[in-house]
Amino acid sequence: MSTEQDFQKIQQQFCHAIRQADYAAMPQVQPERLQLYRAHLLNNVRSFIDRVYPIAQSLLPSETWTQLINDFFKEEQCQSPFYNDISQQFRDYIEQHQSAMLEQYPWFAELLQYEWLELYLDTIELPEMILENNLSWQLITPVWVLVYQYPVYQWQAGMSVADCQVQPSAILVWRDREDQVQVRVISTVWAILIEQLSQSLQSSEQLIDVLVQYFPEWKMAQYERQLDELSTYLKQQALL
Repeated sequence: MSTEQDFQKIQQQFCHAIRQADYAAMPQVQPERLQLYRAHLLNNVRSFIDRVYPIAQSLLPSETWTQLINDFFKEEQCQSPFYNDISQQFRDYIEQHQSAMLEQYPWFAELLQYEWLELYLDTIELPEMILENNLSWQLITPVWVLVYQYPVYQWQAGMSVADCQVQPSAILVWRDREDQVQVRVISTVWAILIEQLSQSLQSSEQLIDVLVQYFPEWKMAQYERQLDELSTYLKQQALL
């Protein structure tokens, strides 16, 4: 076996011993040293996750939250050392491995998604938009349209689980010129239209065609009124 293969084998043994707390898997290292190193890594991972999901952490029993992080530490191999990447991988892990312990918290995945989005908007470098003067429906900054069954965008750390009630809604999220994250509740109609605008440049005629697909019973005046009201709203928000 080559030196490189020897190193890879030792590395795999070390990672297994750390993740699974199986210190017998690496007898050449004192268990106390492995235990100390594992505790250090686990605390780092937990601090990253706690920082990004303070509301989710506050709503779950502490032992449940600790168990989720321990399971994540054992079963996942983090691909990045950065806290925003680790927190995203934790969110993905929860979505892919819905545990029985979370069945009583059906809002949990949505809350993780929203709390991670706040971090994402705080840290990404927004692209510089190239505006074309002849396009009246061109957004001047990226926006996100999200549909939730629970109003997770209103929740605060320390609130009661009893207050986590179903309230379907659509929201518009963006980062403004002062680098502040803005969240607005919008109608279903506007959510459909803004989603189209965020994906590609559209004309009024194209947007009306979209509305016809969803609301064929409307009259032309209703389509035009929706566009007029949306245009006014987006300009008020400095998005158009």
